[in-house]
Amino acid sequence: MLVVNEDDPLTPADRSAAVGRARAQRLLVTLLGDYGHPGRSPLPSGGLVAVLAEFDIAPANARATLSRLTQRGMLERTKEGRRTSYLLTESASHILRRGARRIFATTDKNAWDGCWTLIAFTLPLDDANQRRLLRARLRWLTFWPLYDATWVTPHDRYDEVREQLSELGVNDAVVLRSTDLDLLPSGRARLEAAWRIDELAADYEAFLQRYHDLAERAAAGAVAPAQALVRRTELVNDWRALVGDDPDLPVTFLPATFPRARARAMFLRTCAALAQSAQARFEELVQTPDRP
Repeated sequence: MLVVNEDDPLTPADRSAAVGRARAQRLLVTLLGDYGHPGRSPLPSGGLVAVLAEFDIAPANARATLSRLTQRGMLERTKEGRRTSYLLTESASHILRRGARRIFATTDKNAWDGCWTLIAFTLPLDDANQRRLLRARLRWLTFWPLYDATWVTPHDRYDEVREQLSELGVNDAVVLRSTDLDLLPSGRARLEAAWRIDELAADYEAFLQRYHDLAERAAAGAVAPAQALVRRTELVNDWRALVGDDPDLPVTFLPATFPRARARAMFLRTCAALAQSAQARFEELVQTPDRP
């Protein structure tokens, strides 16, 4: 997950540039996660620049994005003669596959075994980057904060959170897994406030409205092939952000009208309808030769 710190003392132009860089990186990561499947040959830089041009990202910015993701360890650069190519690193592929399992899950996992996982941690006050990374990883694992450094999820995430702590080098933490929880009235209110159920429901409704027309046109086969890649990638990016903000609560904690299942069904149906055309457009673009 890419984070832009809105508290930094940036000028509007600087902040706009930072948001643009983050957008370009998110788009390329999404595209490579969808179409840069494990085992395929490295993709030429000219082709990746052409792919990003579909999203109105200028060639210079696209090449800078390739460089930044390489520096961050997401991409590996290879060179053969004058041809430069890129592929996802093994660690990046692992992260994306792990994320895809949740993004493209076909059903809500409402069969709850009553298991909770809690993590309490301490991080150095001067390491803001590690703090942002850990919080982003915890939210993706459906943890939400009860207090600043005490997070909980109504799921068995014991092994996954320990893996994340190891990856980030965090060793001052306690991870608990239990099916015993006594929710006193104020305790349940704290959980419901932390989960922001009403806001989350509104976000799912907004998603349904935003992509209603696309879903209908995709189902009717009325999305032009040249548009399929862009629209499907936008859809996946928005859905990823939405499920990243969702603690994936068991049905017992949700109102009967909660719209997540409807939104998930529309997302999966529309993704499937656009998949073939989007893949074809991606493969066409990545054959674009590098400019001398």
